[in-house]
Amino acid sequence: MERSVFSAIMLSLLFLMTLTQPLVLAAPPSIKNPYELKIATIEGGMPETVDPAWCYDTASAELIFNVYDTLITFDGERMDSYLPSLATEWVIVKHDPPIVSPEGLNWTYTYYFKIRTGVKFSDGTPLTPEDVEYSFERAMVQDRHAGPTWMLYEPLLNTWGAYGLLSEEYGGEGVYDVVTVGKMIDHAVESNETHVWFNLAFPGAYAPFMQILCQSWSSILSKTWIRNYVIGTLGRPDWNGEWGDYTTWITYHDPEVSPLDEPFPIMMGTGPYKLETLSYTDNYWTVVRNENYWRGWPADFPLLAGSRPAGWFERITVTWAYVWETRREMFLAGDVDICAVPRMNMPEMYEDYERGILKAGIRCIYPLPILAVDALFFMFDIDPATPYGKINDYGVFSEDGIPRDFFGNPEWGIHVRKAFAYAFDYDTFLQMAYLGEATHPATAIIPGLPYYDPTIEGYKFNLTRAEEEFKKVPGLWETGFTITILYNTGNIPRQYAAQLLKSALEGLNPKFHVDVVGVDWRPYLRACLYHQTPVFIIGWLADYPDPHNFAFAFYYSAGAFAIWQLYKNPEMDELIERGIAAPEGPERAEIYRQIQLLAIEDCPSITLDQAIGRHWERDWVVGWYYNPIYPGVYGYNLWKWYYVPHAALDVTSQPTSNYLPYDVNYDGKVDIKDISIIAKAFGSSPGPPLHPRWNFRADVNNDRKVDIEDLVAVARSFGKSSATWRPP
Repeated sequence: MERSVFSAIMLSLLFLMTLTQPLVLAAPPSIKNPYELKIATIEGGMPETVDPAWCYDTASAELIFNVYDTLITFDGERMDSYLPSLATEWVIVKHDPPIVSPEGLNWTYTYYFKIRTGVKFSDGTPLTPEDVEYSFERAMVQDRHAGPTWMLYEPLLNTWGAYGLLSEEYGGEGVYDVVTVGKMIDHAVESNETHVWFNLAFPGAYAPFMQILCQSWSSILSKTWIRNYVIGTLGRPDWNGEWGDYTTWITYHDPEVSPLDEPFPIMMGTGPYKLETLSYTDNYWTVVRNENYWRGWPADFPLLAGSRPAGWFERITVTWAYVWETRREMFLAGDVDICAVPRMNMPEMYEDYERGILKAGIRCIYPLPILAVDALFFMFDIDPATPYGKINDYGVFSEDGIPRDFFGNPEWGIHVRKAFAYAFDYDTFLQMAYLGEATHPATAIIPGLPYYDPTIEGYKFNLTRAEEEFKKVPGLWETGFTITILYNTGNIPRQYAAQLLKSALEGLNPKFHVDVVGVDWRPYLRACLYHQTPVFIIGWLADYPDPHNFAFAFYYSAGAFAIWQLYKNPEMDELIERGIAAPEGPERAEIYRQIQLLAIEDCPSITLDQAIGRHWERDWVVGWYYNPIYPGVYGYNLWKWYYVPHAALDVTSQPTSNYLPYDVNYDGKVDIKDISIIAKAFGSSPGPPLHPRWNFRADVNNDRKVDIEDLVAVARSFGKSSATWRPP
């Protein structure tokens, strides 16, 4: 910020402070469970796995984030700024010309990371660079079907997974034998006594690599724990990290379940919390504080915020046991601290919804830009053994079922897919499910991503067009069908979407029948993975903020959703491969435009919504911040405490949020340091795009921008102290 601007702000504040009046403050209500954070998420929203190498869903990643550490981490709300974690420093080296690996790969870049010393896993064993190397190699050895490890294979080995390298003899699409692929994995990640380094074979720079290293699949496990406890004591079939003659690793490739999940879940990390309980019977998980956490307590980051928490939690509990009506009463009573509030039930959180006055003790943070999208997917070849409806042989229609190639038939499947796309009432859905706080993007390349093209139009509700498409399928209109649409239990918007589609389809033709079925999250994911879901609804949260991440998952034949659907279009695959390799600029923009156009024409799925986010918490929760690609709540930065001024001031005419405490840097007083933090961030917002001076702590009135209102709020409390209010 220019010095003259900063000086003008400071002079204005000095004037404002002379106009303020003392505040009369009432005593706040008692804080319940002051050292425990309780979170109530949607019913059925359990983790699928505790294994970082397996995890590719947000419910699992939220748990993993609190138990494990990564080499680096995002700085607060930023997705382009990194802080040291298990790595203390890093260097990126470009090889020009590339280094030729022993297996013939061209290593274009090497990323070197110095590993922190003195770190211990929660069982007391020390972290070593060998653990880091093992964690990444184990993930690539496991390489579970439709999992996250494509994000390691692509930059390191220039393919989408082990099957992309292995020859047909081993079930793959490549040209190499097991021994050669094992050597490639081994040499892609190396370590010595102090460092770990990654050799990238991707042809050119791979921009998302640092962001990939911040996420749950890059968590670091203990090689000693795996070998001695998981394999040795429990006898579970996990890879021990030894390459030997490079033939045995394939035994551990693409298992049906993770060895860390069955017959019961186990975790061992260096993170701030340790797993105490994960119960799929009682529907909750609990982690307890790792007292010897290497970062110490309270939290030492994010640095950008200029503040350090004044407390912490001894225990964090997440439950998925309760329907909305029960969650609501628990939240209002203070029995849970963070709550999943369905958008259509949002008015129940307000004393006066029209005036924006929330119920006592409730805080809502809004608007939150979300890099996520929900979509409805079509299965191109349905497993006839599915428990979800009658599935006939290829091309065989009946009123009580559908053919297994109902959506994937090469001659007429496109017409069925388009008919479903036209039969969905997008506008009604957005209003019903989100009270209008969402948009309908045309494709999976959504607003907020580079190369999103707003001129491209997607499908719109049109029953006439839907009927026309159905009638292009020989015999379908006359015969009819019965189909099952699945959604994950507890996700009310997805339930609404399924019911809307049911209503439209059954209204078109009395011989069309739709069953809507809700399934708990864990079995839901398994049903999708094994092609048992004729139609399913699910969302995608960005792994990293680049269109390739979405294009790969939705439209590439080896991507997470395309694998589930058994969708493959060689033209689309070729475009996506070109897109990630193209340099930033017009060439790459045109490629992603072609991807978006082809996605609409081929219609393998239909996007439903990109919502605007809201975060609901009790007003005694302090320290929460929003990173668009975090999978859930990270507890290390959080604690409970009332400030002065406290909840008596948490009322505003703004209908979307209420005031946060004005002690910006959490040092127990409101002074010039707080004003300085706000002044430095003045005029910024989280975007998109994210402003370079954005500091979420400076946004004290929580309207997602730093402006004069934030300065005035702090100025009015200037000089006040929280000396009479300490952590409970």
